[in-house]
Amino acid sequence: MTKIVATPSLEESQWLQHLYTQAPVAIGVYMGNDHIIEFANPKMCEIWGRTKEQVLNKPLFVALPEVSGQGFEEILAKVVSSGEPFSGSEMPAPLERKGRIELCYFNILYQPLLSNEGEIIGVIQVANEVTNSVKARQKAERNEEVLKVALEAGKMGTWHEDLIVGTTTRSIGYDQIFGYAEAVPEWNFPILLAHVAPEDRAMVKEIYQQALVTGYLDCQMRIRRADKQICWIHLKGEASFNIKGVPTALSGIVMDITAQKQAAERETQVIREQAARQEAEKQWKLLQEIFMDAPAMICTFTGPDHIFDLVNPLYQQLFSNRQLQGKTILEALPELKDQPFKTILDNVYKTGETYIGNEVRVNIDRFNNGTREEIYVNFIYKAMHDVTGKINGILVFAYEITEQLLARKKIEQSEQNLRLALEAGKMGTWQLDLQTNESIRSLQHDQLFGYTSLLPHWGLEQFVNHAEPAEQPRVQELFKKALTTGELNAEIQIRRTDGTTRWLVLRGQTFYEEKVPTRMAGVVMDITDKKVDEEKLQSLSQELASTNEKLAATNEALLSNNEALKISNEQLGKVNVDLDNFVYAASHDLKSPVNSLKGLLALFRKRMNGKLDEDALHVTSLIDESITRLSRTVEDLTQIAKVQRNLDDKRETVYFSDILVDIKADLQDTIQEAGVEIQEKVEVASVVYSRQNVRSILFNLLSNAIKYRSTERPAKISIDTKLVNNQVMLSITDNGLGLSALQQQNLFTMFRRFHDHVEGSGVGLYMIKRMLENNGGSIAVESIENEGSTFTVYF
Repeated sequence: MTKIVATPSLEESQWLQHLYTQAPVAIGVYMGNDHIIEFANPKMCEIWGRTKEQVLNKPLFVALPEVSGQGFEEILAKVVSSGEPFSGSEMPAPLERKGRIELCYFNILYQPLLSNEGEIIGVIQVANEVTNSVKARQKAERNEEVLKVALEAGKMGTWHEDLIVGTTTRSIGYDQIFGYAEAVPEWNFPILLAHVAPEDRAMVKEIYQQALVTGYLDCQMRIRRADKQICWIHLKGEASFNIKGVPTALSGIVMDITAQKQAAERETQVIREQAARQEAEKQWKLLQEIFMDAPAMICTFTGPDHIFDLVNPLYQQLFSNRQLQGKTILEALPELKDQPFKTILDNVYKTGETYIGNEVRVNIDRFNNGTREEIYVNFIYKAMHDVTGKINGILVFAYEITEQLLARKKIEQSEQNLRLALEAGKMGTWQLDLQTNESIRSLQHDQLFGYTSLLPHWGLEQFVNHAEPAEQPRVQELFKKALTTGELNAEIQIRRTDGTTRWLVLRGQTFYEEKVPTRMAGVVMDITDKKVDEEKLQSLSQELASTNEKLAATNEALLSNNEALKISNEQLGKVNVDLDNFVYAASHDLKSPVNSLKGLLALFRKRMNGKLDEDALHVTSLIDESITRLSRTVEDLTQIAKVQRNLDDKRETVYFSDILVDIKADLQDTIQEAGVEIQEKVEVASVVYSRQNVRSILFNLLSNAIKYRSTERPAKISIDTKLVNNQVMLSITDNGLGLSALQQQNLFTMFRRFHDHVEGSGVGLYMIKRMLENNGGSIAVESIENEGSTFTVYF
């Protein structure tokens, strides 16, 4: 490949410019991507019909706008980008010459121009105009075509129209082409036009008028013959002009080209069909290449039996050690037999309706080793059609979203845990935009201030206004200080909308952007009950202090005679100190250890045995009951949180019979006392699950069935396991008290109990439901009041 290298030599450049100026061919030099005209010799300017001053230093297609959009821009761009020269013969180009656009023909060469460093900096064009020779050849070709048509058509007639007299003479063949057996007495252009098909008349009129100017008539049209047949004719002729250039006559031939047109149409149709098939094959090949590289699982099925045809790598990777292509879906993937996918494919193939599945659960044998795995996918089934429009297969796009779905569920569970914690703790959340003083709050937040629904606006001013008047300056100072320290932590007494006063604890954090505080967020919680308990404890502490003072006076009197009593008093003082510390901690920290409180109370009772009056004993009894309830609530919430976070979720093969033997041993006394008959029908011996969770589920359900038995009939409990839709199912049926329809609706709600004659906290069934749902399972109940209940668990 030859490339022309630019040289910076002034002398050589002048010599080349002189040489190009004298050259007998047109030469032009265009620089850069905009093809700035650097040089154009006289021959090139002559071709362009412009002077040098009109074109030099201008972009080529600005200087010659008439050639823009004819394909030359793309040719020049390709020469510059690829470095490959371009040559073209008899290339048409419209040029403006002497004020009119003329279609000219050129032999052209575009050669890349290189710098000394070998970079393409422009293009050199060499052109030779061949317009006259091309037009002469075209005229000869037209004449040859007329002769060829006349010789080959057979069915043709001649005609001569005298434009001065207004008469038309024709051969008999002319009239026969129009369906007349004999010559028609009169014929002219209007009569001809009446035979022309309506949709062709405007075109025929225009061509006829042009022929009176150009001197040439060449027109193909549809006519309605006298016998009503529709035919194609080819009308060709030339015009004669007088010395003034006025047309005087038109002469020519007419040919019946119906057969040729029909053949051409058939050929065109065949070519179109072939082109369509070739294009379809090309597109299919391109589509296959795209599918193979696509970041999605893609395959195609052919036929009504859904035979795997195209399978891209990502789809095959899902079943890495199995042959898919050439097999039906159920032959290749028999584990899908009991799943709905074959039915969906059948419907898409039958109806052509696209099916879209979102977050669909699929049980697959990924490694073909008999172990089922549960995954989630989004997929599309779309019907494919052949060239006739008939459905011949189905295209599948799929994405595995197992990780994303589990992550989302985990987030949802975390949000639910937070909501439960907030509800259990009577807390509300808030966010305050420090720029706009607008806030986002939970409903619980506004309810703490006595409102039944969210207020349209809530800012710092509204919070301060709810504080007791004496507290308002301190509240404003707390918020102001939080902007600097980044933390807000305070206990505030407020007045609700109904006029009642409550104690709230306020926790918050300040967030900054470029060290500027922009928003605050936190929680608010009602601690009124805690404050009341603190006051009771304080009162008790004061009573104890008074007692201590009395005891101290007595001890002083008996100090010399009773050293043991002194030691006892010192210990009692320590107890009082511990109790004071406890009161302080309880008033400032909501999470004070319950066990420490119980221990302190037990120690206090031991040390004060027999030294408290009835009121003090009553108060300590109330405290003990409160601590017990609080301890049970904390333990229940701890168990709930533990279930939510799957802390015991170590999966292993767990045998139901082993667990049942263990549980029945724990409940042996209760079972014998109640006279319960337990039947077991274990079709599925084991399940892969957390052993602790399986035991908790069975223990809760079995102990509930015993606790809520009916006194009107002997208690019977049936325990069954079986495999249902590839899931292990456990059911426990009793003939106990049963539940009403209303009770069943709220059965699995936390802290809900429907029978008070037995001890319970109302969280057991809630925890079971959470355990199962966290692992993709479920629990359901069917019950009839006074007849019994069936709890069904799906692992």
